[in-house]
Amino acid sequence: MIETGVLFNEIHSYRDLNLILSKVEVSPASPKTVYVDIPGADGSLDLSEALGEVKFSDRTLKFTFTMHPGGDLSESAWEAKKTQVSNRLNGLACQITLDKDPGYYWQGRATVDEYQSTKRLRQFVVSAVVRPYKLKQKVTVVSTAISSDGTTVTLKNSRRSVCPTVSCTNDNTKVVFDGATYVFSQGEHKNLGVRLVEGDNKATVSGVGTITFTYQEADL
Repeated sequence: MIETGVLFNEIHSYRDLNLILSKVEVSPASPKTVYVDIPGADGSLDLSEALGEVKFSDRTLKFTFTMHPGGDLSESAWEAKKTQVSNRLNGLACQITLDKDPGYYWQGRATVDEYQSTKRLRQFVVSAVVRPYKLKQKVTVVSTAISSDGTTVTLKNSRRSVCPTVSCTNDNTKVVFDGATYVFSQGEHKNLGVRLVEGDNKATVSGVGTITFTYQEADL
């Protein structure tokens, strides 16, 4: 039995709506580029990374679903299925997870775009405008015991830069990151100076107790 499909929040296209996923289209991430023409000079000035990193526009997911060919394909069943799918999905703000890519989810809003009907085939086209990055299902948590002499922590991050939540069990916890020193008290904190980029990020922590870095990784 085919069960591959798409999860919209808690609604699965096959298990809950009995639809077969026929086609998936994911638009590429489009960078927001900024070019300024310089009179009297060759070419233009690229300001796309003027704020530190290139940004991306929203993306579009497009799914074509087919009513199960072994089911009721009568006109009344078709009308009932259109009503069900529209009520459940049209306009829904949701997390979207593809069965073929279960480690990630997209955030966006679904729209029922098309109804396509012949005597033998009943199809729905559902699209969603989503944020440019797909998010990892599991939040990354890195926890380590702190040494008074200093402990080096490696924080591995995916493509999107992110500021982690820093949790300390004791006051006067020092974190040296990217050449700057930050002092954290007991509890949870966010500091824009501690911003993880793609790859391995090194931090040196000193004090006593335990420090935990928590962050959401995301890829294009």
